[in-house]
Amino acid sequence: MNNQWMNMSVLALSLSAITSTLYAEEQPQTPIVEQQEQVQATESAVDSSQDVGESGNDAIVTTGSEANQAANALQKQDGDATKETNLQEVFTSNERQYSLIKKGVFSSYYDIDYTYYRDSRLDLATGDSTSTLARLRVEEDANHTLTNSFTVQYGVLDNVTLSATLPFMAKKDLLQDKTAAGLGDISFGARWEPFPLKQGRLPLVLFGSLSTKTGDSPYEIGIDELSTGKGYYSVGVGASTRKYIDPVVLFTSVSANYGLKESGLNQLRGTRTLESFDPGLSGGFSFGFAYSFNYDVSLTMSYQQSFNTGAKFYFENDESYKSADQSSSMLSFALGVRVSPETIVNGTVGIGLTEDAPDVSLGLSFPLDIIGFGKKLR
Repeated sequence: MNNQWMNMSVLALSLSAITSTLYAEEQPQTPIVEQQEQVQATESAVDSSQDVGESGNDAIVTTGSEANQAANALQKQDGDATKETNLQEVFTSNERQYSLIKKGVFSSYYDIDYTYYRDSRLDLATGDSTSTLARLRVEEDANHTLTNSFTVQYGVLDNVTLSATLPFMAKKDLLQDKTAAGLGDISFGARWEPFPLKQGRLPLVLFGSLSTKTGDSPYEIGIDELSTGKGYYSVGVGASTRKYIDPVVLFTSVSANYGLKESGLNQLRGTRTLESFDPGLSGGFSFGFAYSFNYDVSLTMSYQQSFNTGAKFYFENDESYKSADQSSSMLSFALGVRVSPETIVNGTVGIGLTEDAPDVSLGLSFPLDIIGFGKKLR
């Protein structure tokens, strides 16, 4: 009996131990499965959030890219407009006959120009009663000329600008060792733009000029003396236009001048006396381009061609002489430097391409507002 009880007790204890062991082995497995399920759920949530984030980022990037493209387009348009305006300013500061100023605006400029001319000149004279040659010699002609000009412009209307130029001349002949200085020929001008600016239409500027004879006339002084003027009145007309083609401004102009006949002269030339002079017709054309390297520096290159025809000298005893037609051409380079937001200084170098043109010309131009004479509104 006791053995049976002990066997039952041992069996109960064994079952209890086995049950406890099994329960202990099964108990940790449940959290592991749940943890794995939680981890899988978390990873799914993370993946979903990443997908959503990437989609959102893609949307943000796309929206930002479109905004940047729009901003860049606007900046490009503004940049193109600014570049064109800057190029126009640079161009018109050196080539004033191609533009006008606003109504009521007053502006002034100072120009200093130097030219050097060297050539061989044939001096001949004939006898009084015969056509025999009395004098024949070849002279070397070399002249230095310095011109200081003050120009004033005023806008009468938005499409009409008036101007006046006061020049002071200084000349020196090295070979003859002669000098001359004084007032040059005062000139007046007008520019008119008949048609308003319109997209696709080339701007047209018509201009006219009147040149006086305030300088020393070469026909009223000794033949060996130097003059500071041309000696006659002249009127001129012309037209100009320009075209902006990124990144340059193309321009061209044509002009014609007529000199009024001068009478009442009494200049001794050899053995004859000059009584009157008819300057004839003169004119020319030019074309070129302006290019802006940046906001501060620009370059203008131009070609000028001029001619003079029909000049005739009248001597006493009804004698006359018609001079040969003359033609000259020059190639010019102008460098513009912006010294302030509204002020551009231009330096010019010209090279003569024909025998009748000056060998070398140099020029410097700047508005007088940099020394206190600013633009004013009426």
